[in-house]
Amino acid sequence: MDSTYKIYNLNFTDFNLNESQFDHPSRLHGILHTYRVMLHTLRLGLMKEAIKEARLAFYAAYIHDMSRKHDGYCTQHGADSANFKLPVYRELFLKNGATENELLIIGKAVTLHSTNTELPKQDPDWLTVAILKDADALDRIRLGTSDLNPSFLRLEESHQCIHYGVELYERTHGTPYDDFPDIIKY
Repeated sequence: MDSTYKIYNLNFTDFNLNESQFDHPSRLHGILHTYRVMLHTLRLGLMKEAIKEARLAFYAAYIHDMSRKHDGYCTQHGADSANFKLPVYRELFLKNGATENELLIIGKAVTLHSTNTELPKQDPDWLTVAILKDADALDRIRLGTSDLNPSFLRLEESHQCIHYGVELYERTHGTPYDDFPDIIKY
């Protein structure tokens, strides 16, 4: 495992996924996509020197698409994941360092990730939500080379990660990663 991410003090093997965790198992919004989004949250946190916010975005990334019912456009799956999956994974997040109050921020980020709603920058949770939304957007390359529109990225650091996002996708799509620590090498 890459020691770069030790600063997060997370037990990454606790965050392994399997298809049974998803309401709609999918190659498009499933395990590999989720792992890439999780990794993007960690990288963005290091680049922004926003470890706390990135940890919360990491937890949110873990459940962000679990309640999808289909692969099409959907603004409801974030709220559904916050309402139905966050309670299931509450203890996992608490065991890995989240607080009860932070569970609310995780739920907010998960809910907003699938909407066009943008928090004002003065909102104390803006950075957590922005990290999750940008991390998710950085994996849009899986939908086609022109599907990632840099003008929708919120963070300057996210623009610096576009090339990495393409490389990460090319190295990981269609591969049988069994656990998150396998993908964190990239």
